[in-house]
Amino acid sequence: MGVHDGNAKHGINELEQRLNEMGGMTVHSQEEVLPFCAFNEPFRSNSFAIIVIRKGRLDFQCNFISYTLGESDMFFMVPGAMCEISAATESIEFLTLCFQSAYLKKHGILFNSGEIMHLFSEQAKKSFTLSDEEHHSMLFHLTSLKKRIFLPAETVHLNEVVRHSFISVLFEAFLIHSKYWSGNLVKLNRKEELTTDFLLLLSEHFRQERQVQYYANMLCITPRHLSHVVKKVTGKTPGEFIDEMVIKEAKTLLSAHVLNVGQVAAELQFSDQSFFGKYFKKYAGMSPSNYQLNSFIAQYPPF
Repeated sequence: MGVHDGNAKHGINELEQRLNEMGGMTVHSQEEVLPFCAFNEPFRSNSFAIIVIRKGRLDFQCNFISYTLGESDMFFMVPGAMCEISAATESIEFLTLCFQSAYLKKHGILFNSGEIMHLFSEQAKKSFTLSDEEHHSMLFHLTSLKKRIFLPAETVHLNEVVRHSFISVLFEAFLIHSKYWSGNLVKLNRKEELTTDFLLLLSEHFRQERQVQYYANMLCITPRHLSHVVKKVTGKTPGEFIDEMVIKEAKTLLSAHVLNVGQVAAELQFSDQSFFGKYFKKYAGMSPSNYQLNSFIAQYPPF
C-alpha cells in the first residue's frame, strides 16, 4: 500500500512542516500517514510516540517483535526503533501523539528525570488494552490536543494552551500505564536476557560488526552458546538477525533517496559497492539500484 505521486509528497511535507512548527510535537490520524507509507518495508521511528487504536487492527514489527494492535489498544514507541507495518484493516482508525526530546526541553518538561520515562523504557511493557473509560479518555485528550495544534497562529497564549494539553495526554498515559504495570521491569529468564542483550548490542554495532564471534565476545559466552540460546528463544540464529538488520537498514537508507548505492555501501561499511550489491541481492532478491528505483519515494514514518 502506498501513494506514488505528488499528493503523497505534498502530504508528507505538510506533516513535516506541522512537526517543525510545533517544535517537535504533533498528533496525526491514520488517513494522514498510512496512504504515504510503504507496507512491508522497514523504517526507523523518528520520535517518541503514543498510539491509540480507535477501531480496526494494525499489524507491525518493532525491533524484531511482532505486534497486533486492535480496538482500545495503546502502544508506546521510542525513536530509532526499526519498524515495519505488515497489515492494516480497511476499518483501521488511530491517533498518534509524536514528540521529540527537543520539544520537552524547549517547554521545560523534565522527562528524563521523571517516572514517565518508564513509559518508554526498553524493558517496559509496550502495549496495553484499555478499558472503555480509559479508551474514551485517551481519545478525548488526543483529539483536544490535535484541535489545539490547528488553532490559528495568532491565538492568544497558543503555545501554553498546546503545552498544557500535551502534558494532559502524557500524564493520562502515565496513569493508565501505572495501573497495568506494577512498576517493575518485565522479568526475563537468563536465556531471554542474553537474547535481549544480543539484540541491543546488534542495534548499536551492526554497521561495524557482522560476525557472531564479536557479539559472543561482548557477552562473554561462546558463539555456539549464543547461537543455541538465541535460536531457542526466537527461532532465528544470530547470523540471521545480523543479516536481517543490515538489509532492513540498507532498505531504509535506499528508500530515503538521499544517498546513492555507493554511499549506502560506505555507510554500512562494506568494503566496496560490488560486494554490497551481491550481499543485498542475496537477501532482498534484487539489486540495490533496482530496489531504490522501485521503492516508495519519501516514505514518511507514521510514528
